[in-house]
Amino acid sequence: MTELHWYQIDNPKGQTVPRWQRQAACAADGTIFAPAVIAGNETAVFLCAGYDGVPCVVDAKHVYLPTDWLAREYPAVRDICAVIEKRVREAELPYAAATVV
Repeated sequence: MTELHWYQIDNPKGQTVPRWQRQAACAADGTIFAPAVIAGNETAVFLCAGYDGVPCVVDAKHVYLPTDWLAREYPAVRDICAVIEKRVREAELPYAAATVV
């Protein structure tokens, strides 16, 4: 897999959410990876993705899957995936502009 750029949001006020649950990655091809756990049992979601041949990223023993696949296969998280995609794409803009040759 190509280089990934990782993005992290701050803890919600009054909550302590583990870092791995608050981060997402963007691949060079624009694929955005979000924590599999947003769709339910992390292992079950990972196995479904594997069966479908979906690429995954593992970081700190946690699985991250493409948001487009998560939104399609788990419609209940479609809005969450859209927010993650929006935030990552907004954060990615300055990097993309700086690397254009």
